[in-house]
Amino acid sequence: MKKVLLFLVAMTMLLAACEKDDYSSEKEDAFWSDTNATTGNNSYQATITKLYSVVMRRELPYPFKAYVMELNNQRYFYMMRTRFNADLHVGDRISFQTLSYCPSEISSINGYELGNGTDAQQNSNTGAGQYLVASDPIEATVKSMFAMKIRYTITFLPIDTWFIETTAGNLIFIKKSKLNIDLKAGDKIVYNVYTLYPNEVLALKKL
Repeated sequence: MKKVLLFLVAMTMLLAACEKDDYSSEKEDAFWSDTNATTGNNSYQATITKLYSVVMRRELPYPFKAYVMELNNQRYFYMMRTRFNADLHVGDRISFQTLSYCPSEISSINGYELGNGTDAQQNSNTGAGQYLVASDPIEATVKSMFAMKIRYTITFLPIDTWFIETTAGNLIFIKKSKLNIDLKAGDKIVYNVYTLYPNEVLALKKL
């Protein structure tokens, strides 16, 4: 009887330890979030798991450098580089706020813990130009896709946009209204961009 009781006590302690470890892991990986009742802006804390350096536009024809990031392997945000005067890396744990009217856009970073990950990925097949000139057709293979609402100008509301990562490691984006075909991982595509905005797709078709 004594052995049975000892066995039950040991099993109970083991289960409790496992539950505690699972909970700790979940808390460590989960988003911390809060909403400001006055501004409606959301606050988060999370870890960068993917990071891309891209060029976006706000008011033609001026390009802005931006980060597009995957956080905790599950959610996506973007941030104009003018809002933060330091480089970010994969593995950095950041605390930040987003705009109430554009919840995918990071408006400020209040504090961050540096990780030891890699630099942001940059497009390898096109370089930013100085003029609004269309590039030659670019062939690529779709690796993955995700969607966000982004602002193309300061005065307009966010627009539904598809982001496409290619197998070459490049990230391009296109307005959902301009993409009239279904795409999936493995599809071969051809597209072109303005050289001034090497990440924003002008036209795209499936091969």
